[in-house]
Amino acid sequence: MKTSQMIFNLMLICFTNVTISAQDIQLVNLSKIDSILHLVDSHPKNDEEKVRLLNQYARACFYDLELFKKGLIATREARLLSEKIKFKGGKIMYYQTLSSFHGSGSMANYYRKQAEWLSKDPDQDLGKYYETLPNIVYSNGQDWENLRNVATDTYQYFEKLDDKEIQANILYNLNYFQFMLGDFEASLQTQETAIKIWKELGQVYPIFAATAGKMYNLKKLGREDDIKKLEAEMIEFITQNENENTYGLIIASMAQGYSGAGRYALAIEYYLKSIAIFEQNGDVTMLADAYESIGTSYRNLVMYDKAAAIYEKLIPLLMQQKDSTNIFNVYNQASFSNYYIKKYDKAREYMVLSLEEPNEQTRNYYLARQNSLEGQILKDKQQFSAAIPYFQKALASYIDLGKKNGNPFMAMYTAECYQEMGDYKKALEHALLALQMEKDTNLPRTKVESELSLMLSEIYEKLGQKDKAFQYLKRYEEIRAENDKLDAANRLADAEIRDILEKSQRKIDAAEQESLMADQANKVQKIWIFSIAGALLSALLLSFILFRNNKNKQKANKVLSEQKEEIQTTLKQLEATQSQLIQSEKMASLGELTAGIAHEIQNPLNFVNNFSEVSNELIDEMNEEIEKGDYKETKAIAKDVKQNLEKILHHGKRADAIVKGMLQHSRSSSGVKEPTDINALADEYLRLAYHGLRAKDKGFNATMNTDFDDTIGKIKVVPQDIGRVILNLITNAFYVVDEKKKSGIESYEPTVSIRSKKKDGKVEISVKDNGNGIPQNVLDKIFQPFFTTKPTGQGTGLGLSMSYDIITKGHGGELKVETKEGEGTIFIIELPMA
Repeated sequence: MKTSQMIFNLMLICFTNVTISAQDIQLVNLSKIDSILHLVDSHPKNDEEKVRLLNQYARACFYDLELFKKGLIATREARLLSEKIKFKGGKIMYYQTLSSFHGSGSMANYYRKQAEWLSKDPDQDLGKYYETLPNIVYSNGQDWENLRNVATDTYQYFEKLDDKEIQANILYNLNYFQFMLGDFEASLQTQETAIKIWKELGQVYPIFAATAGKMYNLKKLGREDDIKKLEAEMIEFITQNENENTYGLIIASMAQGYSGAGRYALAIEYYLKSIAIFEQNGDVTMLADAYESIGTSYRNLVMYDKAAAIYEKLIPLLMQQKDSTNIFNVYNQASFSNYYIKKYDKAREYMVLSLEEPNEQTRNYYLARQNSLEGQILKDKQQFSAAIPYFQKALASYIDLGKKNGNPFMAMYTAECYQEMGDYKKALEHALLALQMEKDTNLPRTKVESELSLMLSEIYEKLGQKDKAFQYLKRYEEIRAENDKLDAANRLADAEIRDILEKSQRKIDAAEQESLMADQANKVQKIWIFSIAGALLSALLLSFILFRNNKNKQKANKVLSEQKEEIQTTLKQLEATQSQLIQSEKMASLGELTAGIAHEIQNPLNFVNNFSEVSNELIDEMNEEIEKGDYKETKAIAKDVKQNLEKILHHGKRADAIVKGMLQHSRSSSGVKEPTDINALADEYLRLAYHGLRAKDKGFNATMNTDFDDTIGKIKVVPQDIGRVILNLITNAFYVVDEKKKSGIESYEPTVSIRSKKKDGKVEISVKDNGNGIPQNVLDKIFQPFFTTKPTGQGTGLGLSMSYDIITKGHGGELKVETKEGEGTIFIIELPMA
């Protein structure tokens, strides 16, 4: 499970009090702090005004680490005074001061929301005491030891005063400083103490936030079992939480954790839940945060059309809030989302708006991004020589600004331009530079290295350096294998989380059902009395009808017996014709796959050839070392040869499996069910169908998404038959998205997705497309034999009919369809597990 990354992000979300901002840090100077303190000391009365001044002084102190303790002392003094004079607005000011103490992030949001909720209490007129405070970025540096010492001293001071809430808030930051110093045991103990205090105070959200923070310390300490247990407890915590106010905050925090871990599909589920809550509550501030975050997840899933749509909703919200801190960043993100869906004018429009950013350093960063945007647009239009200067300007700016993350992309895009222009030496120079720059970022991302490895393999191949080409091709394959394992781990983790959620929901549903049953008991008894009476009357009427019909039936039987013989003869003829048509349909589908099979077999054969060639060279080297008597080097070479032979065996088996699968597809079904890996079967036919269509039509292209539930294992099915069903559905999906693409819709991205899921003792396999959907007037006919919507000569009308019979009659399952005109269709196969 990729728990560690998710936990790290949750930890940063939940207990970091300093955030990075593009804005200049607005420091409060000492003279201003002194003037506020003078107003506090000179104020003659212990009244509401003094409470306000004390809170104002406390917030000013948080800008200076040396005044950190004094700020919290003033916070406590203001709270105690408001309690003494029974000033209810003082609690609102207290919460806002604690929000300022945290600066920004989830805990700052939590206390800000506490103040807002209290100000909206309908029984009290407290709205006038609430003020909108901005997120704050403190310039306290990264001297973690000094920060820890100040926090420890301040905690000990408030521990003597037994002020629980302020203690817990200090501990919340102290554990982060300890973590940054590598003292994970101390950080974990600090978190435990904070959680204990918040439990005493009955504050739900801080308990969740601190618990989330615990998990990364456990990761650093190698306590994986405790991490898994704690993650499950957090999910259980979410499902059982009854505090409506904090529920949205908790869901949003969980979503951010999954997003940071790269589990974007699960993150989007949680973001959508939090958005629904914030919309219902009318919480514009948190809604804007959720929109921005889900936009990032959509971009990471390469769903740029959805990201662009989200930004269209987000921008008016930020304008409504007059959020000058964040809106320019959103303009910049919206620019690239529109670029990726080929809306170049819209992309440029948003980029120009982002350049109104008032902070000079951030504005310079956006100017670099503008150069990158222009270069990519020119590259898309195959104006490669014109694109290169833009990438070079952007790279120079990134280096000057210290923005390492963008450097590899600019060098890679430049290499790509030179490669397309046929200047392979310059392409090699920039590709190697990009690879080194990617390593310098120290980021745990493999996509860039994967693309660069494949590019370098192609460039070295063109330059005739086969050893180097093979080296980078091998690295590309290794990254793909690592990513496949990671994806499998993520899918398993997501399945585990969904299982926990489903179990919790079933418990809730069962409890609700039990209470409903008690209410309905009397109603059911009454219904039974009336039903029995009605049934008796119906029985009497039915007896009379049967008696009358019996005489008519005797007359009809004679006519039917004469027709029976004629019908049976016709039926035998139809069955023979049907068998021929079904076999023809099978062979036709196999014919469509031929090019795909060739493509899929070519890949493992390429690897077999490359590994064989390298192994042959290694054997020559080994013979030379044996003659020299260097047996240590001989053993090392022999080990490499063995590894290469294992690779040859692996890819040979892969090719063998493809051939056997197609032979199996072409044979008549034995009807015998056998344990089958349904995920592997679906993935195999998806790729074969795609490459088969690509071979027939070079202009065909579509995005393929898979989401397989690895907990399914093997299920008993007739593999030839289920393979035919999946192939038919996938081929149909590719056909409809290609037809929609050809209609010339701007920014349309053909997408076909296949997903498997274990649900209530069944396996669900769904094939989804974003084509034009099925019109309602033909929806009821699609499973009828010989019915097709394709032009004459392009379809027999037997594919879906056969598929329906295979699933329902052959496997006792269901084949369902969900469609929306203009948006797409989902075919859902449900098969019993047993």
